Amino acid sequence: MLNEEQMKVVYSNDSFIFLLAGAGSGKTRVIVEKIKRHIEEGVRPESILAITFTRKSSEEMKERIHHKKVRVHTFHQLAYIILKDELKMTFDVIHDDLSRQFTHEELLAVTNYKNKLYQTKKPFVYKRYQEILKKNQLLDFDDLLLNCLKALKTHTHLKTFDYIFVDEFQDTNLLQYTLLKELLKKDTKLFAVGDPDQSIYHFRGATPQIIDLFIKDYNASLYQLTYNYRSAQTIITAANRLIERNRRTFKKRLQPIQADLGKVLSFRFINDNIEADNIILLIQSLTKKGIQPKQMAILYRNHFRVYMLLTKLHETSIPFCIHKDYLDQTEGVHLLTIHQAKGLEFDVVFLVGCEQHVLPSTQINLKSSLEEERRLMFVGMTRAKQLLVLTHIEYDQENHHFTSSIFIRESGVKTIPQRLISDIISLGDDDGHQKTN
Repeated sequence: MLNEEQMKVVYSNDSFIFLLAGAGSGKTRVIVEKIKRHIEEGVRPESILAITFTRKSSEEMKERIHHKKVRVHTFHQLAYIILKDELKMTFDVIHDDLSRQFTHEELLAVTNYKNKLYQTKKPFVYKRYQEILKKNQLLDFDDLLLNCLKALKTHTHLKTFDYIFVDEFQDTNLLQYTLLKELLKKDTKLFAVGDPDQSIYHFRGATPQIIDLFIKDYNASLYQLTYNYRSAQTIITAANRLIERNRRTFKKRLQPIQADLGKVLSFRFINDNIEADNIILLIQSLTKKGIQPKQMAILYRNHFRVYMLLTKLHETSIPFCIHKDYLDQTEGVHLLTIHQAKGLEFDVVFLVGCEQHVLPSTQINLKSSLEEERRLMFVGMTRAKQLLVLTHIEYDQENHHFTSSIFIRESGVKTIPQRLISDIISLGDDDGHQKTN
């Protein structure tokens, strides 16, 4: 059953809509129900396109729409299909062997140069990189979009969609937005869904300002989803306190639906050795209480912060899985970066590495960068349904001293002294250790 906010959006008939959808607010359901409503009212399914940001999301949405003729793709899948299947172009997509000739930083510089439509300084490696692609008849993922953009300008018959839906719109970069605009026919209706508070891909050229641009370009109607169905009240309260520190064009406050209060715990440990031991004890305790390992996740900003924990997990009988890319089926505890966890949810989340200069990162130097890091923390926190555990250490293996992340204080969560942690392991009454709402 749709709530009042969701119903309003599903039955709206505006040509251009931006839906401001908070974390856990049922945005995918709204997209699916709106597509189904159009089909019931006689819209041809093949004239509907839904764009998602991961293959996993596109597969899930296809299943939920349950109509084979509706096109559900990522931007890159759509571009590949248009170039390869409809225009019969001959090319292959760049593979890892060639990518390894360049550093991660070099590849990122090239992709940002392209997805900002060449409006930034040309990277030093750009010429060599493009020569290698041309020699091997290869396109990279940005070239797919650039070539598709060029094709749409000259082949108007490729513009076939009456309705276009775009999920995770806050992660759209300038190249993707320009391609999207080129897909529109005169009477195409566009429905974009996103949350600026979850915009965490600035390093890849994404910017929440694209939302402002879309609303301005098309005089788009603005709707909101503010009811959170995922997380318990205490988690939402802490997440709201944090994100309200950011400068925001669209101010919204998540409203928890769950009656359960849930828990947010903050633990400070002497070092990552003791941290790992205690996280393992907590996982074992939770497992005894009936929470399956696959319902738990360990999230982190940087891989190095979970090295000790990984080492110790190997010595236990706790099943776990480290995710390199899309979420695989696993019976074990999930280990993911916060970026990888975007769009996912777990009963229990351990957010590891909540130290100043780790989360937020030491590389930030601008207020806008700090706000992106704050959004990253917000995304990590709102993955948790019932229990959120924030952990931070005082010293690393090289005896460097760390202070707790400013984000813990901003969230209004009180840190539990190490001497009391053993009392909490049972996850019994934690009154007195956490601020009340």
